[in-house]
Amino acid sequence: MRRAGASAVLALALLALPGTASAQEAPVSGLLVRIEGDVVVGRGESADLVLVVSGDAEVRGRAGAVVVLGGNARLIGARVGHLMVFRGTAELRGATVVEGDVWLTWARLDQRPTATVRGSVHRGVARFGWGWPVLSLPLSLGVGLVLMGASLLVAWAAPRRMAAAAAALTGSLPGAAAWAGILFVVGPGLALLAFFTVVGLPASLVALGVVLPLACLAGFAVAARRLGTWVLRSSSPRPYGAVALGCVLLLAAGLIPVAGQVGVLLASALGAGALAQTVGGGRPAVAVETAPAEDEGE
Repeated sequence: MRRAGASAVLALALLALPGTASAQEAPVSGLLVRIEGDVVVGRGESADLVLVVSGDAEVRGRAGAVVVLGGNARLIGARVGHLMVFRGTAELRGATVVEGDVWLTWARLDQRPTATVRGSVHRGVARFGWGWPVLSLPLSLGVGLVLMGASLLVAWAAPRRMAAAAAALTGSLPGAAAWAGILFVVGPGLALLAFFTVVGLPASLVALGVVLPLACLAGFAVAARRLGTWVLRSSSPRPYGAVALGCVLLLAAGLIPVAGQVGVLLASALGAGALAQTVGGGRPAVAVETAPAEDEGE
């Protein structure tokens, strides 16, 4: 599961790579995307990105990046910036030149002696250290701002559902844990099984690369809402301050190597489970969160 998720993220990251096939020639341009089909870039043709899912890519011209998921990449006398193959074969023939790196995940490399890879060949998925949030401050700030902004957006767009999910997170913890298991264990397991079929590959990539991260993001928002409400002891119908505070506390906990990051992931999973419980478990969309009791006579 970690490999499939990380490879999907890596594929999305390659979408942002500039066309760097050759700095001396005219810049490449264009985007070629094909799902359950083949793509051919002929000699003299060029593209910024070639992305193929459940199919083969044949490149004889130039491309900034070539990404093939569930198929083969055949580079014949091509000049390519970066190459990634997931569950397939990378064939480098003729005078092919890969200016950057080659990523192979559940894939093999067939490189002829006349072909050149000027970067590195990465097999499998690199292990990202637990300490990256501390070591990369700009990245940490960027991720934190995205998480906080998304959490506030969810709190604004669905306040009643968020209130119900936040209450269920602590009021019905076993149910939230059960739904979290369905979302983050059973669901990805089924997606991985579908991944190894031609028909199910696109759906599994969407499930692992889009649905699962969105569920985790929504769960983070729910956990932030509940934590912030508990700290502030507030039951305001507009808990934007509580959500922001909860985000800050969760992000601060995530700076603790291993334990803190696992705790944030667990809180996000339980939050997503609580949200799913309010939708699929028959719980009402409106719930009352615990607030400090007022003194009698006031």
